[in-house]
This record gives sequence, structure tokens and C-alpha cells, in this order.
Amino acid sequence: MGNFPILLSESILLHAETSKDSSSLRRELYFIKTEKLESYLDTDELKSVFWINIYNAYAIIISKETTETETVFKSKRIKVGHNAFSLDDIEFKILRLNNRNLLRRFLDRSFCSFYIRKLALEKADYSLKTMLDRTPLISGNLPNNCTM
Repeated sequence: MGNFPILLSESILLHAETSKDSSSLRRELYFIKTEKLESYLDTDELKSVFWINIYNAYAIIISKETTETETVFKSKRIKVGHNAFSLDDIEFKILRLNNRNLLRRFLDRSFCSFYIRKLALEKADYSLKTMLDRTPLISGNLPNNCTM
């Protein structure tokens, strides 16, 4: 059967790239149980694949729904496992791409919810930053390199 959350995130990304309706897939993502998500995403590699797919899919979906770019990265529109995330939450708290200094890492870990801490990568891989695509939100164009 494969890794269900990874397959789901890939399906959502594919639907977003091809402009198909992904609402039923996004509903599945919202209702996925936390324990199931944690058990399937048990390595940093699997977590990064899942969250990068979700990030890029929602960047495309949000870009088609709104033209407001100031608050688009901070609004909590991504619903996973009965929790709402923003694009910034995924980039900076889950993938931890801003944790180059110790104080920032301490503050993020101290003030993040338990749920985010459980799904976050243990060690930040700064090469992942190149896989996140903000292009659709900034320019309105569809990205060329969304899939992993």
C-alpha cells in the first residue's frame, strides 16, 4: 500500500499542479489521525518529503484563491490532523529552516505546540529551502519544480 501520508501529499500536489479539485484529498488530510501521521513519518527524510509536498501544493492552491501576498504566509489555512498551519509554520517551525542560531532554536522549541514539535524535523537540512516554492504566491505563475 505504501506510505499513506506521502501518497496523499503527492496526490494533493499533483491535483494542485493540474488545477484539479483537491478538496476531498484535503479533507482526508484534515481528518488523518495524529498517531497515524507520526507512525508513517518516522524519519526526517519522510517528514521533509511530506511537508515539502504539502507546502508546495498549498502555495499553488492559495495563489489561485487570493491575490493578497502580505498575510498569505502567516494565515493558518493548511489543515493537517485537526490542526491548522501556515506556510511560515511549515517552513520555519516544522522544517526548521531558520534555526541557525541557538537562541532561535530554543525559542521555537519552547513556544511551539507539542503537535508541531512531534512532526518537526530533528535536524534542519538547509538544502530543503531550494525545494520550497514561493513563486506562485509572489508572481502568480505555476512552479516548474514542485515534486520531489
